[in-house]
Amino acid sequence: MGSRMFRRRDDRADANCLSPHQTFMFRTLLIAVFVSCLFGTLLGLGIARSFLAINGWQLEAETQSYEKLVQIAHELVTNPNAQASIEYTTYNFGVKDVKSSGAHDFLITNVGTEDLILFVDKTTCSCTGIDITPSHVPPGKTAKCHLRYNAERAMPGKFSQGGTVRTNDPDNREILLLVEGIFTNPVVVQPPAVHVPRVPSGTTQTATVRFYGYENEPLQLSAPTWTDREHIDFQWSSSKIPETEGTDTTLAVAKWVVEGTITIKPGLPVGSFQDRFQVRTNYPSLPSVTFPVSGQITGNVSVSGQWYNRETGVAHLGQTIRGKSISREISVQISGPSAQSTSVEIKTVEPDWIGTTLTPPRDAGPRRMFTLTVEIPENAPTGSYVFGSDGTQAQITLETNDDSVPVLRIPLQFVVGNQ
Repeated sequence: MGSRMFRRRDDRADANCLSPHQTFMFRTLLIAVFVSCLFGTLLGLGIARSFLAINGWQLEAETQSYEKLVQIAHELVTNPNAQASIEYTTYNFGVKDVKSSGAHDFLITNVGTEDLILFVDKTTCSCTGIDITPSHVPPGKTAKCHLRYNAERAMPGKFSQGGTVRTNDPDNREILLLVEGIFTNPVVVQPPAVHVPRVPSGTTQTATVRFYGYENEPLQLSAPTWTDREHIDFQWSSSKIPETEGTDTTLAVAKWVVEGTITIKPGLPVGSFQDRFQVRTNYPSLPSVTFPVSGQITGNVSVSGQWYNRETGVAHLGQTIRGKSISREISVQISGPSAQSTSVEIKTVEPDWIGTTLTPPRDAGPRRMFTLTVEIPENAPTGSYVFGSDGTQAQITLETNDDSVPVLRIPLQFVVGNQ
């Protein structure tokens, strides 16, 4: 029985053992697999290393942020065999309507024998941007640099903006691309505000205003409107651009000019005057234009004082708050041979809640002087009071017995704020 049990164990041992030949073949197979894996791994690593050595900068560039790309471009080793060629670097778009936008394509060709690398470095302002396609230019190929500009916040006048493209061409490391031109409104009024200074009372004086048109159709004006047609007149006709405008690039490139004549006729009160003109145009993009006309009528009656601006002819009373009154004094002087017999009275006050007091005259040699006290009461409505503007109109008119200066107008400007 013991002999049988031993025999069975031997049988199991024989079944789990390999012959010497089989063992050799198995070991040879394992070694072959290991060597193949090892050789394949080393070969793969070698190929990968060679690829990265040649194209590593490309892989890095394609996976980095814009800021990193710029840094790579700065640090990129130049290659004398990469040569950038560009026909021009500045493009003039001519004349465009203000707040318009546009774009231009600059073409850069690689005339070298190695790849040309292009990167956007920086732009001259936030209103421009550059897109490059492609950024890696093979020999003989051309890249398109699409320069965009948006003049939404640009002012009328000259415009010159762009950006810098960096390359690996040692002779053209930086290429500055620019777009330039002139932004303007379809119609430009020059001067934008007409001022006629010191017009002697009872006389006539004229001033010139020009309207410059920039569209292809000849500029035409019609239906002018203004307030005081009795004392101010307006006539216009087509004209040529004056030679003196050649120094102003914006005006010099206009296609059409209409010249207007403003005539100040006798009868306006002494002091400041102001009116606003509106004129229709035949340009759908700008159906009408407006411009102010102002000036001063002078005579034997003059106004002065701390609160009166003789250049503008306006009494600037300052600022107060509701609940607090302010009082200002203005001097009125009469000169000329009839000064001693001239009387002055308050005729009108706008708004009518402004307090006014005129002192009895006092003679000072050949002149007669009055003091006009103006009071803004504590219960004055809040607001901005500015003569002849979008604010609430404020003025005082004085009446005299001098036929040459029957009325004297004193415009007021002040502000009443909240407490």
